[in-house]
Amino acid sequence: MKTPRRIGILEVARLAGVSATTVSRVLNGHADSRISLETQERVRATANSVGYVVNRLATSLRTHRTGVFGAIVNSLSGHYQPHLTSRLQAAAQRRGVELLVAQAKAEAGEVAGQLRLFQEDFFDGVIMVSDLPGQRALCDHLDRMGKAHVTLGAGLTGPLPAVVTDDRHGMTLLFDHLTGLGHSRISFVYRVSRSALRDRLSIFLDMVAGSAGSIIGDVISFERSDSDREAFKGILASPTTHPTALICGSDGLAIEVVAFLRDIGLRIPADISVVGYDNVPDTAYWAPPLTTVAQPTDSLCEASLDLLVELSRSSGGSACRKASDTLRAARTCHTCVIELP
Repeated sequence: MKTPRRIGILEVARLAGVSATTVSRVLNGHADSRISLETQERVRATANSVGYVVNRLATSLRTHRTGVFGAIVNSLSGHYQPHLTSRLQAAAQRRGVELLVAQAKAEAGEVAGQLRLFQEDFFDGVIMVSDLPGQRALCDHLDRMGKAHVTLGAGLTGPLPAVVTDDRHGMTLLFDHLTGLGHSRISFVYRVSRSALRDRLSIFLDMVAGSAGSIIGDVISFERSDSDREAFKGILASPTTHPTALICGSDGLAIEVVAFLRDIGLRIPADISVVGYDNVPDTAYWAPPLTTVAQPTDSLCEASLDLLVELSRSSGGSACRKASDTLRAARTCHTCVIELP
């Protein structure tokens, strides 16, 4: 049986009417403004039509980079994180970057085992989505290994380099929205096990303190335990101090809170108002739809990938750490409010 002839980069370049360098830059995700979008599309279409595939092993031997990155996600269940992960994959595809996603194990030691896979030369860097077990120690270890890493969505207290949203702006929008509707007893609902929500909690407390006593603001823990739910029920039953509005630290939490409120017979928004944070797509189809702050998800994903690629292009451990040091400030993407009736 005759072995099919392997198509090389020179053949792709000839068919596309460009240089081999242009083909290499486009197919390895290194195209810039000097290569028009039309040319990039033509190169990709030509490569697909003749079955040309980039030999990443050969490329890595020459450049010490593969164009392959890893992402470790806290959870692929729930509401916002799966949405964020899918948009991260889409952003990687737009850039011609390979992104392999893994869900974090439950324990810090198990996550460290996963990271050993990403530390191999096959991967150029790692994005850690939200807060992972033992994350700061893991980032320190990656620094020592000279492996690029970026933390996405873990808040201002998470490891750097990082990409975060401007939560103060988003929380202020929600706070102003509720006070504009006449609410003066507003509580923040959070889950202590989610460290990514700590920034929003701290901002809420700052806003209440800055209201000069015009806003009564309490904090309600809403874990999945019966004791927390009974305590929540007791707060809502108080005739004088019960909140008239709830700011939930995330849309996922808001979904659980709304179900709980309906189970105990409260109407939304007639008896109590509930707002969320993230703008998970499904919440727009609620009755009534959830008022929430929209995270700039695509901008977050694009900024994370740009930062990771920028760091990964530094060669060698010391150079990577030096590049990391010059980018210690977190990159911030702005939020916008979605006000639904």
